[in-house]
Amino acid sequence: MQLKRWGFLGAVLLFSLLLAYLLRFSVPALADLERSTLDWRFSWRGAESVSESPIVLVAIDNASFEMLPERWPWPRNYYAHAVENLTAAGAKAIGIDVIFDVPDPGDSTRDEQLARIVRGKPVVLARKLERSERLSTLWQLTDPIPVLREAADPNLGLVSISADPDGIYRRYPIAMPFYNRLLNSFALEMLRVYLGISPATQPVPLEDGFRFGERFIPQFGDGGMMINYAGPRGTFPVYSMSSLLDDGRLEMGPDTLNAFNNHLLPDSVFQDKLVLIGSTVAELHDNHPTPFMNFGGITREMSGVEILANAIRTLLDQNYLYRFSGFWQFVIVLLLAALVLLLATRLPVLPAMGISFLMALLWVALAFWLFSHQALVVEMLLPVLAVSFTYVGATVYRYLETQREKRQILGAFEQYVPPRVVEELLAHPEKLTLGGEERVMTVLFSDVANFTTISESLTPRDLVNLINAYLSEMTDIILSYDGIIDKYEGDAIMAEFGAPVYYEEHAIKACGAALDMQARLKVMGRQARRKGLPVLNCRVGINTGNMIVGNMGSRQVFDYTVIGDEVNLASRLEGANKAYGTRNMISESTYLAVREHFVTRPLDALRVKGKQRPVQVYELLARIEEPLEEDFKTLLAAYQVGFRQYRNRDWQAAAESFRQCLRLRPDDGPSREYLRRVLEFAQEPPGPDWDGVFEMRTK
Repeated sequence: MQLKRWGFLGAVLLFSLLLAYLLRFSVPALADLERSTLDWRFSWRGAESVSESPIVLVAIDNASFEMLPERWPWPRNYYAHAVENLTAAGAKAIGIDVIFDVPDPGDSTRDEQLARIVRGKPVVLARKLERSERLSTLWQLTDPIPVLREAADPNLGLVSISADPDGIYRRYPIAMPFYNRLLNSFALEMLRVYLGISPATQPVPLEDGFRFGERFIPQFGDGGMMINYAGPRGTFPVYSMSSLLDDGRLEMGPDTLNAFNNHLLPDSVFQDKLVLIGSTVAELHDNHPTPFMNFGGITREMSGVEILANAIRTLLDQNYLYRFSGFWQFVIVLLLAALVLLLATRLPVLPAMGISFLMALLWVALAFWLFSHQALVVEMLLPVLAVSFTYVGATVYRYLETQREKRQILGAFEQYVPPRVVEELLAHPEKLTLGGEERVMTVLFSDVANFTTISESLTPRDLVNLINAYLSEMTDIILSYDGIIDKYEGDAIMAEFGAPVYYEEHAIKACGAALDMQARLKVMGRQARRKGLPVLNCRVGINTGNMIVGNMGSRQVFDYTVIGDEVNLASRLEGANKAYGTRNMISESTYLAVREHFVTRPLDALRVKGKQRPVQVYELLARIEEPLEEDFKTLLAAYQVGFRQYRNRDWQAAAESFRQCLRLRPDDGPSREYLRRVLEFAQEPPGPDWDGVFEMRTK
């Protein structure tokens, strides 16, 4: 049974994991949500300092548009002058994030001027690789015009960058294949030029990234390297292009004249710097959403040149973001889900739900911490999905298992136990211990007197009807006292009190049931006489003690029952009633538990068949609050006197006491039995070792 249960739980775990992985990697909305968690992690980490970074931006901004005399697109001599001035200011590497794919529309000599300035200097020009408009499977390379390409070669870099499916720019290509060769990205080419790496050094593709010289650059999925953004727009120092072109060779406004010489050069802002020239104005459509777009409650897109700056910083500082191993991610997800499954099947629903929620929350917190402190990107949504699905699956399984247990309990008990007990078991099935447990409880045996003679006088159908009516009445009484029917054996009934739900007053309830059974039989007897049917009388034996209770039998067929010496004793007491002419006999242990609630009288010290230790037994007569007839009170007093005289071997006095009892009630069975004994002992007294114990020779 346990193996089958764990098999079902294993199936729940496997299904939950499969569902989590299937939804996570096939539902676009969930994929977008996982990408959004990256943005949340960036925002939570916050902006990082770039004060030690060599990267400086020169912006083609609105101020430049207003102050420079030429309109966009600017003539190439602007860029030539910018490169000259930056070189003079000590810039170590210069990148122009503008594609010069058509000649200067005003004067072709300006292209030659720019080429002359660029040639031999640490200047990187932009190129782009994009899908052909005619055939989407083909890629088309757009280079600067030949004179500029030849002058800049090999310092050419791709500025092609694509957004993730949700439109956010998070990743940057290291190199892109084009006709059996790899083309360096703009950021990689800027890194090479800035560090003085030989043009012969090419990126080498590996399974999980690129090897570039002595550096390893990790790949983050198919989209290239994950950009480790330093912060939102404006994180890097930015200078307007207009402040760079003020060397007197361009027509400038009076406010900016000599600004370069008087402000920038003395501060050495470009000394040994990596300078990027690019657009920041919205009109040129080079602003894009990034993970920091909504940082600080303000929506701001980032210019392409600043995205490029963040990519270069990632490469330069080697502060890469690493994707967690898929295998170890699966192991962690499996362990989390297995732990949730274990908790959800062992703890109550609300605590299990709370712990599962806490585990998911802790995983999310760990994902944020790993990102900000270890530069490690783990799946945030997948474990949460797995934990959620596993909890739901385990809860559903637990519900179905509970329903199955309830059906099993109902099937096992609804015909034999009171409805209140059934309800208690349904609410707390754990109280039904399968396999047996030792418990102090009370067992009752009843049997119809002279049943063989009665059965011979009736037809089988009449006999069945009579027994069914008798058993129905007796069962209703037992159930009303919270007893359970263990079994029927013909006319015999075996019942337990104090199981499967334990209660302290089990002995009291068993005795109350026995008295009501006898009272009901009197009513049934009067009805039977009127109908000409046999009158039924039953004998009851009750014992209290330690016994084993539980489901016993084979794995396929079992009964809820009790076993043990105390059970056998109750059965012997039922049969012992015949020797004393009594209806209800209880053991000493039962007597001690009920003596303050019921009227009893001592019967004997019995050594029943199969037992060596004698047992003091009592007759159960009435509830203590019930009024007794005066003659019966007198009889009980005389009986007690005679019983003591019997134990003291005063045979003559005892005989007189029991004769007095029989004068009051000639049918009093115990008085008849003791009168017989004392008369025999008066003739043949027992030996000096007589202990007053009467040994039963039959069951």
